[in-house]
Amino acid sequence: MLEALPFAALSFAITFLATPKVMRWAKRAGFTGVDLHKEAMPEIPEQGGIAVIMGFLTSALLYALLTDASPRFYATLVAVLLVAALGYYDRIRRLSAKEKVVYLSLIGVILLPFVGDTRLFGVELGFLYLLAVPLAFMCACNFTNMLAGFNGLEIGTGAIASLGVAVVALLQGKEESFVIAMLLFASLIAFLHYNRYPARVFPGDVATLAIGAALLPALIFGKLEVEGAVIFLPYVADALLKFISAGVMTREAQKPTLVRQGLLYAPEGGNLSLPRLFLKLKPMREPQVVALVWAVELACVAVAIVLALR
Repeated sequence: MLEALPFAALSFAITFLATPKVMRWAKRAGFTGVDLHKEAMPEIPEQGGIAVIMGFLTSALLYALLTDASPRFYATLVAVLLVAALGYYDRIRRLSAKEKVVYLSLIGVILLPFVGDTRLFGVELGFLYLLAVPLAFMCACNFTNMLAGFNGLEIGTGAIASLGVAVVALLQGKEESFVIAMLLFASLIAFLHYNRYPARVFPGDVATLAIGAALLPALIFGKLEVEGAVIFLPYVADALLKFISAGVMTREAQKPTLVRQGLLYAPEGGNLSLPRLFLKLKPMREPQVVALVWAVELACVAVAIVLALR
């Protein structure tokens, strides 16, 4: 499986070199967003996640062509491409929450013909498993898109989760799952160089939705659901906190986190989230709260690796 490492290096290189070009294009095209967690509120190029998709898909397709990959590997790449395109379209048209649920679920249907083992946690579910796959795909995409909003948060957390899936897949001997997760990790780490605090580019839904679109098939096809559930715990916790505190809402409807003299404060009456749980305990700087979320994800990855070693 380690022969996939040169393809990971290619994924890193393409994303690293393409990101500055995508940043300049996004600025010229008017794809910018305000960095709300800086007192100066600078405008930052968005849609940088296009570079992530370029690095991941190019290296993954080359791997598939050179190694005679299975049809389900190609199905995963198609799903990632369609989800990334949906993320791009969402930036232009702003899809409703209901539309996102429907479209993402429909894209998840692509995976169904390639699902062989319909057991979950050792229990045979048959048709119920197949019914759950598109819904799980939709949830995974939304979850990796929702745990966001701070410099480096979504990309760094996604990179840690991807590395966790790659290690678990390596330990379990699931080659294609390892390749998918490893190539995604390499691309995300390359992009993090530009997205970490202070961010020079935002990924946009192009990348944040696609993280879940790549990892969910890797977990399903590799039968790594147990370890995957643990790795996704921070994402699930963040989504539940938001739903319990505010129900279904758009990103624009959220009260922004307050900034005072470089410290972040959770707004009174605003929705909860995983990062805001930490801010409720103590105001802190943006890199600190991001590092705490990364630490939670790292802890979950560590537990998943222990489970994979059983």
